[in-house]
Amino acid sequence: MNKSSALLIISFIILCSVFIFKVKLNISLDFASQLIVASVFFFALFSGFFIARQNDRYNKIIDIIAERDGLYSTLYRVFNLLPRIQSEMREIIRAHYTRILDNNDWAYNEFHPSTTITRLTKSMGSVTDEEADLVKNNNLFDGIWGVIQALQGNRKKIIAACQQRLLIFQWILVYIFAGLTIISFHFLETDLFWVNMLKIIFATSVFLVIILIKQLDNLSIFGKHFSRDIARDVLRIIDEADIKEIKEEKI
Repeated sequence: MNKSSALLIISFIILCSVFIFKVKLNISLDFASQLIVASVFFFALFSGFFIARQNDRYNKIIDIIAERDGLYSTLYRVFNLLPRIQSEMREIIRAHYTRILDNNDWAYNEFHPSTTITRLTKSMGSVTDEEADLVKNNNLFDGIWGVIQALQGNRKKIIAACQQRLLIFQWILVYIFAGLTIISFHFLETDLFWVNMLKIIFATSVFLVIILIKQLDNLSIFGKHFSRDIARDVLRIIDEADIKEIKEEKI
């Protein structure tokens, strides 16, 4: 949890505490009970549906990112038999992931102008006849152009998945029923301290649900280090850092 979220939660708890202990509302018990049942039901219904949908989207994006990084790693490793092409690919892929690292945005290249796939295609197409003879009997190169197709499809998947966010009217539903749920429990007037504390805990739980939906929706649930971590992992592969470390351990 980042500092802004923590500050937001603390501020909510303070405001909610003031509301619970200082504001008195004279509402009939029957009306309060009916409002509690209705608001809790609809809040649970809509929030549960949106969390499930956005969580599926989150998991889908994780799979797409893993697929993308795997495809770039595969291209680099398969062309190990052609040093010239592999060297070109190393620089192309390094530039691609350096932009992710510098901007701390795992989808930076998908939403900004990028020539990565074009440059990879040009590099693969520059294989000479002599180089082709070196790999003509190697099964690793069968269907290698399919990786380029998969990368292009992967890019479109990322763009489509990122656009599957909650609509404004859906947020309105969440906020309305969350507010009604929090307020309705305060209609049950009591002077018992521990009961009022339970109200504050319940209201905070509702607020945390909203934050969870928000983080799933804007994908901030990934955390601030996610983009840099995946970029460093691929950069380690193309720099062959693991191989170097293993060799150093043997010395």
